[in-house]
Parts: sequence; structure tokens; C-alpha cells
Amino acid sequence: MRFNFLNKILLVALLPVAQQNFAQTSVPIPEMLAGNVIDLTLKHRTKEFFPGIATQTIGYNGDFLGPTIILQKGQQVTLNLHNQLGDTTTTHWHGLHLAPANDGSPHNPVMDGSTWSPSFTVMDKAATYWYHPHLHGKTLNQVVKGAAGFIIVRDQEEAALNLPRTYGVDDVPLVFQWKTFDAAKQIVEMDEADNEVLVNGTLNGSLDLPAQVVRLRLLNGSSHRFFDFGFADNRPFKQIGSDDGLLDVPVSMTRLILGPGERAEILVDLSGMQGSTLKLRQYGTQLPQGYPGGTMMMGGTMGPKDNTDFDLLTIHVVAPTANAVTTIPTALTTNTAWSQAGASTRSFGFSAQPMMSMTNFFINGLKFDMETVNFTTQLGKTEIWNITNQTMMAHPFHIHGMHFYVLAVNGATPPANLRGRKDVVVVPPMNGSVKLILRYEDFSDTDMPYMYHCHILSHEDTGMMGQFVVGPGASGTKENAAQD
Repeated sequence: MRFNFLNKILLVALLPVAQQNFAQTSVPIPEMLAGNVIDLTLKHRTKEFFPGIATQTIGYNGDFLGPTIILQKGQQVTLNLHNQLGDTTTTHWHGLHLAPANDGSPHNPVMDGSTWSPSFTVMDKAATYWYHPHLHGKTLNQVVKGAAGFIIVRDQEEAALNLPRTYGVDDVPLVFQWKTFDAAKQIVEMDEADNEVLVNGTLNGSLDLPAQVVRLRLLNGSSHRFFDFGFADNRPFKQIGSDDGLLDVPVSMTRLILGPGERAEILVDLSGMQGSTLKLRQYGTQLPQGYPGGTMMMGGTMGPKDNTDFDLLTIHVVAPTANAVTTIPTALTTNTAWSQAGASTRSFGFSAQPMMSMTNFFINGLKFDMETVNFTTQLGKTEIWNITNQTMMAHPFHIHGMHFYVLAVNGATPPANLRGRKDVVVVPPMNGSVKLILRYEDFSDTDMPYMYHCHILSHEDTGMMGQFVVGPGASGTKENAAQD
């Protein structure tokens, strides 16, 4: 287990930051960008998280995070990424169904001073997606400083439902991020000793929401830790969407665990509550053991807020809007997983060296190599992936370029809120397992691979990642067939 003397010294230096209290700040709503051509400029900035102190950050089109990109299914879009970062970067359109050349993986580097302009047709269902850098070895460094933003896709099926969709009023994107600030209030480019949580880039934030049914689009944009969301009064809410689309029906919940990279859309009924105040909380004490943000498998914690319950967001309920949504649909869509008949099977194992390590992880005994294609497959092929986690930590597992369905978690049927279209799934620790089904549709590339990896960014950067080619084997690379 990695929690050595240097970690303890660091925590002593950081704890005073975590214990300070600040006046509430209104949570900002990211501006919207829409249309067939969208421009993003990535560069170093500064932002005042703490009054009077300039913290070094990275932002898209601003000082921290980036605008929300609004896309319509079926539209053609060109995304111009202007890199003014002073370093190489990429931008990955997380969750979108794209050809590898447009995906923004480590194989799509954008040099400093240059512009990358992927152009594609939006093929995705209505859902909440996001974007962030994905340069191998520097993903953590760039994302943790603030480089990330939302993508919202709309479609006709979702538009036909009576759902809140007035952006920033009753339909609100909220990115929650654990961060490590040092004693000088600068963001530390690490993720083990996180001591603050930001909501849309704000500490101790508050939000005005109307007294009606509201939609919250929740994103765990953290580099390492999990959230267990719930309201302080234990009021139920309805989850209506997961990573890549609507669920079949709204699922009633009082707690919702999201690992890094996961998204969920929830409806909260605030009807008749004008003048009331609600608290959205982190229930870290209720996270399963081995989930970062809770307790480690051998006991103990790594950060000052781990295994604690605390407020994330204060909600002030204000007057309802005109044409307010006051009811929740009973049915949303129909999710149908591909048939398992005739599907091929692939196995993946997560391991650590040494066995109790909390930092040094492998997939099928291998570290990521940019020049190694771990397997090849074929367009139109359906596969079942069996993933087993032999480590002492839960890992959020992400597959690029396509969605999947979760067939089982630890051998059991997944809960209702995990039965929609997903692109990140949490694999539980200590021989935990998940079973997925996916199909390679629409895109193949003989040279450019897709990625799969843990979405804990330090794990990804240090090699807990692999890649595969849809179509014949990639020219000029070594193929590793250990996973076939």
C-alpha cells in the first residue's frame, strides 16, 4: 500500500487548506457553443478559487474548464482545437461514437501553436458527454489543472419527452472534481491527497433552482476519487440517463455512486418548495471499501476528506418558471443489448505489482506501449468482455469510440441504473468482475487504434491502458494477441 512518510508530510502541509471555510459562491453555468463550426482555445490561465489569490490553471476559452458544446444528432460538426498551451496536447470527445482519427486519443497529438480540426457527423443519442485532454503521460497534469468541458447531444426521441431542458435554469450541467491544493493555494498535479471539491470550478458553491422538476447532469470529472451523491434530507430522486443515453424508465434512488469519467442525469422534484434550501452531499462513509474517497481495503484513508460526509452544493429553491415541468415521465426509451448468440469472448485482468500496490497497475500483465496493438477485431463483430479486478482498488474502465451494455457485476444482474448505454463501468476490487457486451459498428481504421483504460488518470498515465484496431492489424506495429 502506498501511503509513505512523504505522503504524510504532504498531508500535514495541505490540511490547513482543507479546513478553511469560505462564503458561498454562486455556481457558474458554462456558456454554450453550438453550430456546425466550434472553436476551442486551450491555454494556461489563472483563477481565484480563494479570495485574492491567483491559482495557475488551464482552460478552454476561459480560465478554468470550458464551454458546453451543444450538438444535434445527425448534424455535421467541425471542432477546431487551437493549442496555445506551450506543450503538446490532445482533446478526447469522451463517449462520442467517432472514427479513431477524430477521437482525440494519444494518437491524435496537437502540437503547440497548431490547430486540429476533426469533422464528423454526430451519431450519438441524447446524453451528457464531455471532453478533455488525453496525451499519454500528461493527461493528469492537463486535466487536473482544469482542461475539461461538457458536451450535450440532443435528439428527436429525447425532445418528444416532457423533460426539463432550459439550459442553466431547469437543466443544469454540474461537474464535480476532487482537487489537491497546496499551502500556497496552487493545484498540485497529483491525486492521492485531494483536499477540496469543486463544483463547476467553485468552492462551497450555491445554486438557485426553480420550484419544479429540475434536471441535473452530474459528471465526476475527478482524476481519482469516487462520489456517492445524495441529499442531506435523503429525498429520493430519479435517474433518467447514464453515460450515453436515456434509461428505459426513471430509476428512484437516494444514493448514486459515480466513478471518475461517469455521468448521470437525475430529476429532482422541487415542486411547492419555493424558499427552501437543500444540500447535495458526498456520502464518503457509505462508499464500498476499496473505492477511492472512502476507505482502503486494508483500512485507513489517503486524503483528509476520505471516508467523510460533507456538503457539496447548497440549492436555494426559487420561484417556478413559466411552463414548468411538474411531472416525471413513466417511460423514456427502450435499451436493447446485442444478442450474445455467436458473440466472441475476450478476457481482461487487472493486477498490481506488488500485489498490495495502490499505484502500479497492469491490464493482462502489460503496461501501455504506443507501438503495441493489444488485439485486432473486425467491423460488425459483437464481443463479450469479461473483466476481473485482482487489485485492492476499484477501477473505472473506459472504452473509446463505442458504447457498451453491462451484463453482470460480480456475476449478478446489474442494478437498473446500470442497464443503459455506458462507456465507463466500475470494476469492483478484490476479484470483482464485470461482463460487458459491445459491437464494433461504422468505423474501422488499419492504422489508428481505439483505447481502453482505467479512468483514474494517474493509473492511465502510468500504463493502465491498452489499444485495439477494428479491421486488419495496424501496419508498422507489433501485435500482442494475449487477449484473444
